Amino acid sequence: MKKFRIVLLLTIAQLFGCARREQIKVAAQPPTPAPQKSSPPTIARLPSPNEEYLAQLQRSGSALEQLVADPKNAIPDSVLNHTSCFVIFPWTSAPATVERGFATCRNQSAWTSPVVVTVSQVSGAPEGKDLLLLLLSARAVDALRRGNLIVGPELPVAVGPMEQVNLTTVSDFQLQNKDIFGYEHQQNSLIGAALKTANIVADVKATQNLYGHRFQPSWLLARSTYASSVTDSFVTDVSSFFNAITPAGIIIHHSVLIPAKDLPNPERALDRFHYKRGFAISCFGRTYHIAYHYMILPDGEIRSGRPERCEGAHARGYNSYLGIALVGDFSSRDNPEGRKGPKTPTREQLASLVKLCRHLREKYNIPLQRIMPHSEVSRTRCPGDRFAFRTVLAQLEAESSSGE
Repeated sequence: MKKFRIVLLLTIAQLFGCARREQIKVAAQPPTPAPQKSSPPTIARLPSPNEEYLAQLQRSGSALEQLVADPKNAIPDSVLNHTSCFVIFPWTSAPATVERGFATCRNQSAWTSPVVVTVSQVSGAPEGKDLLLLLLSARAVDALRRGNLIVGPELPVAVGPMEQVNLTTVSDFQLQNKDIFGYEHQQNSLIGAALKTANIVADVKATQNLYGHRFQPSWLLARSTYASSVTDSFVTDVSSFFNAITPAGIIIHHSVLIPAKDLPNPERALDRFHYKRGFAISCFGRTYHIAYHYMILPDGEIRSGRPERCEGAHARGYNSYLGIALVGDFSSRDNPEGRKGPKTPTREQLASLVKLCRHLREKYNIPLQRIMPHSEVSRTRCPGDRFAFRTVLAQLEAESSSGE
């Protein structure tokens, strides 16, 4: 019995070795224990929140839900991952363009509860549309947390880029000198938008009224989520918005040491293992831990990991690509005798892989050149020298040429 436990623990510890080096920022707490949320200082409670603020917060969350639901409204994954704070001004029918909005910042593994902000001295703002600002630079974030973000020549808002599957995505290098990206949203359509000038100020009184507590907006923006039935749904919408992708390609992996008979046991232990490895993500109101979007068992069965529209955790810099892992270790160096699971892909696995790739290509208009082995985008042997990737690609290309 003791020997069995040791073997089982070794199996779990080496699970998904192909993905273990590719950690990303996450926006979720572990499933258990419950996330620890900051508590405000002991203070007297204020009257119930203003209904106007609640309605505007709800409109903001609804706008984000609309954008997440439509794959064509895709901001490049690199931009989303480099965003440190987010501000949204929902459009109202008031005489001015946008007056009041909400700001939140990424803190460790979660987005903070929102604070109310107001904007004045605006020029270049879209009329009749929601305005979204993504803050990337430290100086922009510091200004917002101090409560006074002045947009202008010294701190410009650039037109936000959009993800286009057939074009090169935005690289980390291209984001180095960017402070803020702007976007406008109307009728489920999102496009990049600049903003010439604006003075964005934290509204202390409105924020206190929203929560019914006397605390400063800076306290919220510098800490983790404050438990509030008023704002929790908005935080969930923000998390989903920043963790959603429109799949731009496919990366093929091998899973490494996970015999089919051991899958998915012990499921709870695997969830904890993946969370500890930094693979957890909050998307569409749920938390997912499996790094890949799909896994293919030796018998050809396809199992889902995280949803297709949720960012992966399988290839650093390419997590807007769908990750597919074939169960086995196909490296002749790491698994010469097949003791770590299947040493070559089975015919059933390859048939399922081709079928799945064909389906995903058609669904997301993915070009052949964006279907790659993990080793092509990272320093790894994954998916191993015994995996005939070119044969799979040739089959997909032949099917594409024949119109199948």
